[in-house]
Amino acid sequence: MDKSIENQLRLCPTLPTISSVALRIIEIGRHPDIDLQEVASLLSNDPALASKTLRMANSPLYTRGRQARNLHQAVTVLGLNATVSAALSFSLSAWLRDARTPGIDLDRYWRRALLSALAARLLGEHQHVQGPEELFLAGLLQDLGMIALDAAMPETYGQLKHIAHNHDTLAAYERELVGTDHCEAGAWLMREWGLPDYLVLATHASDDLAQADIPDDLERFAGCVAVSGRIAEIYLAEDTQTATAAAAQSARTCLNMGPDDLGAVLGRMAEALPEVESLFDMTVLTAPQAMGLTDQAHELLATRNLQLLHSATELQQREQEFRQQANRLEYIARQDALTGISNRRHFDEAFKDHFERARVEAYPLSLAYLDLDHFKAINDRHGHPCGDNILSAIAKSIHDQLRQDDLFARYGGEEFVLLLPGIDKASAHKILLRICKGVARLQHRLDDGEVLTVTLSAGIATFPGNDIDTPDQLMRAADQSLYKAKQNGRNRVVCADSAAESDASHTQGLHGRPASPTR
Repeated sequence: MDKSIENQLRLCPTLPTISSVALRIIEIGRHPDIDLQEVASLLSNDPALASKTLRMANSPLYTRGRQARNLHQAVTVLGLNATVSAALSFSLSAWLRDARTPGIDLDRYWRRALLSALAARLLGEHQHVQGPEELFLAGLLQDLGMIALDAAMPETYGQLKHIAHNHDTLAAYERELVGTDHCEAGAWLMREWGLPDYLVLATHASDDLAQADIPDDLERFAGCVAVSGRIAEIYLAEDTQTATAAAAQSARTCLNMGPDDLGAVLGRMAEALPEVESLFDMTVLTAPQAMGLTDQAHELLATRNLQLLHSATELQQREQEFRQQANRLEYIARQDALTGISNRRHFDEAFKDHFERARVEAYPLSLAYLDLDHFKAINDRHGHPCGDNILSAIAKSIHDQLRQDDLFARYGGEEFVLLLPGIDKASAHKILLRICKGVARLQHRLDDGEVLTVTLSAGIATFPGNDIDTPDQLMRAADQSLYKAKQNGRNRVVCADSAAESDASHTQGLHGRPASPTR
């Protein structure tokens, strides 16, 4: 906050004040070896404050199972923190009743303060936040900066009278008009009084938790205070529906509370409000008003809960559709558009994982390159549509003979690649020989009645094998085997590290090759 604004506040003779007794209680409360009897003696110097503290100790909201007959017992029942909170609360309420604030509807301000205080306390109980009395005080003080700014600069701040009830926009207008907002001004005043840091932080962040750097252990405390003001608006705003929706959103954002949990807090608000009114000698709402507004808010929250459930169901359905669409797109991205089998991208991504698994689990892994013989001549003579039909038919024929764990992909043009997990060299040779013979037996009937047949050359390499210890070495060995198959007449299977090769047009045999420019 700007120093000039601080000076205006500091020099303002009508700034909110608390009694000397309350200030002294705050001061001695900072000492770890505080004597509660001394606190009780201080309270006795302020009869009004002493009376309210005794009533508070015996109130159903605060009692801990035993009645307090004197101030010392009251302080013992409440504890030091609660006593400090009570002293501040009652002292400030006394000042507010006598204050003159031309720019603020003080009656509405005080009603909002008490509603916020009660809501903060009940939210803290629901969230299991320690210090319900401190939360009550924090809720009560959160808008104190409005009183301070109005007292220090009444003419300027008075221009905001028409929007003072709208906390959604108030802070922004305050910053534009006076250079600060009520949250910052209230935090400054509380520091001047020497109040604990947790109260200062909660006030600073009461409209927006992002305004202050809240430690992790105070996040829920500050969250309760921030939500409490929203709950107060349910009972004060002209548009209950909008106020209830805003409170539900704030509870969700700040405390991760759903509509049902917020509804439970509102139910307790209606029950506890008469006791708070009695303690502070003020009527905030009539009993019918409190119950009526609470019931209306419950209905709105129930509707909102149904809407959230419906939205959640729709969101789940949409997420499922997105996942399905993403899976389809991923499948398409890994699928060869012509043949429907895997494409080179998918093979390259999966191959190293397969190899590493085979190495770790110590099982054989065979890799085969397959290339259709003289396929360029078919494209040149009969056209690419004809060649595409033949490629698709051959890919389907091979795919139908494979296991689910085998990885079969189109590697480019008329070349395919086949990965056989758990298959050793001899078994891989038999499988590829069967595949080659099956391809050669396929008859491809053209539109003009001509029937074509196509042969296949294959090269195989198997891990582990001689000089085959890496994925790249396995691929090179298989490619070299295919190259040998092409060089040695095509329509055959060649295996790496084998002395023989198998002509697929005859009986058994073995072995392979790698890629070559003469395919």
